Amino acid sequence: MNTTVQSLLGQHFAFAHGRTGVLQQLLLTQSDVDRLLGASGGKEVEQILIELKMTNNIDQGIREGNAVLQAVAAWMRTEVEKMTPVAKRPVFSILWLEGDAPLLAYLLKTKKGLTAETSEEPISGMTAYNAADLRALVQENVEGPLPGHLVSFVRNTLQGDEMDARSIDTQVAQYVAATSLALARTSGSRQILLYVRHSIDLQNIRTALRLTDEQSDISLAYLMSGGTIPSAELAGSRENTLRAIARSDLGYHLTPALLKSDDTNGLERTLSEISAADIAAMWNVPLSIEPVFAFAAIAITQLKLLRMVLIGKRNGLSPQDIKQALPPFLSAAHYLS
Repeated sequence: MNTTVQSLLGQHFAFAHGRTGVLQQLLLTQSDVDRLLGASGGKEVEQILIELKMTNNIDQGIREGNAVLQAVAAWMRTEVEKMTPVAKRPVFSILWLEGDAPLLAYLLKTKKGLTAETSEEPISGMTAYNAADLRALVQENVEGPLPGHLVSFVRNTLQGDEMDARSIDTQVAQYVAATSLALARTSGSRQILLYVRHSIDLQNIRTALRLTDEQSDISLAYLMSGGTIPSAELAGSRENTLRAIARSDLGYHLTPALLKSDDTNGLERTLSEISAADIAAMWNVPLSIEPVFAFAAIAITQLKLLRMVLIGKRNGLSPQDIKQALPPFLSAAHYLS
């Protein structure tokens, strides 16, 4: 890389580092979450949403909750792309694919006749691919602008026999994991690669703990490859899963929570702390893509939380029930040095 290009990239990332510091101040605080949980219903949540700092930069005429969250997601994605050199933008598909996965799984299951008539198509504000293009591929076998690896995955999945809903979910998860790993490796960032590998670990740990009553060969079919803990070691009994985790680099942090088998909320908090630590390590890497990636990861997590609160309030759930179902809150302030 010549000196001129290095200088331009350095200037770009210097701007991005400063800009992410500004944008962090627009993200949710714990008091924002508490206020939302205390709302009397969906309408009050919608009113609070348009009063949050993160909605200051969207069309102020938008009032419906889902539309507000969609607009915030679009604005945040635009900000991320403005801060990122064109050559580095594909790495963010690691995060955007999290929005594609539910829709892709839903479309595949619907095509296979595995969804109920009352099932609704999932909606996400941040995706790597256009929803209409995904529908055209799954429903009509139209490739459109979608990449060849996605087209091949969908066609191979649809050709599979004797598939159930859970196996389709697993195949979609493995596709997303493999694609994310490839993107992380091309990013040149060890921190982003570790974030992806740990994300696979955490998903596998959750799955393995749910399937501890199954034989190893059965549970292994639902685990993904690519994490730091070999999936074959996690499969099987709870004792086997715990041994595999204890031997891993994550063991010191996770083992105490795993031993409290009745505290699922505590386990989820501990699992989230792994991702939080990975994001924190990115935040303080100057003149690189990592701080922008960290900002985008936090923003997506917070948007998921907002959507869950909105759904819960619209369905008349109590603050306690909603809080119990929410993922642990990741505050932007936690990542300030």
